[in-house]
Amino acid sequence: SVLSSGINAEYGGNSFAAGADLAWLDERSRTDPEENVKIMREYYGFFTPLLEIPIPTIAAINGAAIGAGFCVSMFCDLRITADDAKLGANFVKVGISPGMGGTFTLPHKLNNQVCNDIVLTGRTFTGKEAEQIGVVVKSVPSRSMVLEESLSLASQIVTTTSPNATFETMKLLRAPYLDIMDSQLQLEAEAQARCFASDDFKIALASVKNKTLPVFD
Repeated sequence: SVLSSGINAEYGGNSFAAGADLAWLDERSRTDPEENVKIMREYYGFFTPLLEIPIPTIAAINGAAIGAGFCVSMFCDLRITADDAKLGANFVKVGISPGMGGTFTLPHKLNNQVCNDIVLTGRTFTGKEAEQIGVVVKSVPSRSMVLEESLSLASQIVTTTSPNATFETMKLLRAPYLDIMDSQLQLEAEAQARCFASDDFKIALASVKNKTLPVFD
């Protein structure tokens, strides 16, 4: 199964998923924390079924995969991107802790130092670097090649492997974290709700709106 992109003008056209918009984030600062926990769990729930698809999933990242969008790509079993695509878990830069399972999938799927660098700095990086540090299986020169390359990989899996063995392999690969993912999502929702209520979040959000660097108290 190949998960492809949409369009996002802020990131120069194509965008796999650029995360939550500023208006939605601003609304979170005016919402009761307990309600925000429920809202975040519901938000995560739109995407967590990706983990239950019984066949391998491939994220075709032909543009920006930022914040929650990046974490959605991490739900997939394989990722292919373009050299100039922008990826990153920028949560700390907008005053919140990571969500959408990012504090679970990244430590499980990436090298520890790579994971910590991504979530603690909130920096963005190119698809080319993503391949070098093991975030994606392959980066291709052109965005127009991403979907084709992803479909080719999917075809290779479908045509050259046993369907039954693949299904059983997927169960084994996901078993270590499927049973405990829910508790981590709850912790993430609670942590994000606390962040939404903080002064740091208001400062960070204002700096994003004004395109300035945040100055935290």
